Amino acid sequence: MKNIFRILYSLLGVILLFSACTPDTYDLGALANKSDLKFTVTKDATNPNKFILKSLTPNAQPYWVTPVGTSLRMNDTIVIPFPGKDTIFYSVESPGGIVTAEPYTFEVTTIDEAYVSGQMWTDLTGGINKSKTWVLDIDANAVSKGFAGPFYFGGTGWEWDPAFKDIPWAGVSAGDYGTMTFDLKGNANFTADNKMFPDLSGTGKFMLFPGSKELITYGAQVLHDKAQGGQVANWFARMTIKTLDADHMQLIAKKDPNNWLVYNYISKDYYDSH
Repeated sequence: MKNIFRILYSLLGVILLFSACTPDTYDLGALANKSDLKFTVTKDATNPNKFILKSLTPNAQPYWVTPVGTSLRMNDTIVIPFPGKDTIFYSVESPGGIVTAEPYTFEVTTIDEAYVSGQMWTDLTGGINKSKTWVLDIDANAVSKGFAGPFYFGGTGWEWDPAFKDIPWAGVSAGDYGTMTFDLKGNANFTADNKMFPDLSGTGKFMLFPGSKELITYGAQVLHDKAQGGQVANWFARMTIKTLDADHMQLIAKKDPNNWLVYNYISKDYYDSH
């Protein structure tokens, strides 16, 4: 919700900045009445997760703010893949500035199975109506089974992937970091049970972006330590997926735009069988 209002305020700021730089005698014109704004949001007849947006306000540039992004199109179509209560904000640019209609709120009750049927969704979660559990690739005996260690270092133009035993200065303890589980049982659910740092555990949601190879979690953080992980700028930011297959996953967590950590995970099934 905060991000939605930031977008609206940014649009308002552009108009106000323009007006501040023009002569005092310049008249922007009348501000449109909110009651004059006309638009429709219609659920697709064949897909309850697809919505058609239409701007019906004459001679006005629309600004849409939706749960899946923004749009400037007169007519647009969006897909909201998971259940939940959602809001769409519709605004137009009038001679006097940006005017926003009353928010349009609605509820999605189904999961779009076609949307989550791709290979990355299946590798991460096991597939629709299934779940998959992952562990950080380190155990109490400092053994890593899929990678050289639980993480490695990277930055603009460089990467360094040392064995865990070679970086005692990093301050990261070997141990059972617990599990994290992604599932598609009615929604995109995420649970982290961090046994090393219980305060980093939690239950929430996640979103996968196969096109850009990114992952974001809400309400709970993916498994990590506090020594190096504590330097990551934001664990709830979009993380780039460096690699992902049925048993291995690497996530890039950024300390800053030019320096990052690559965290290595293996599936619980892989851990138990190797």
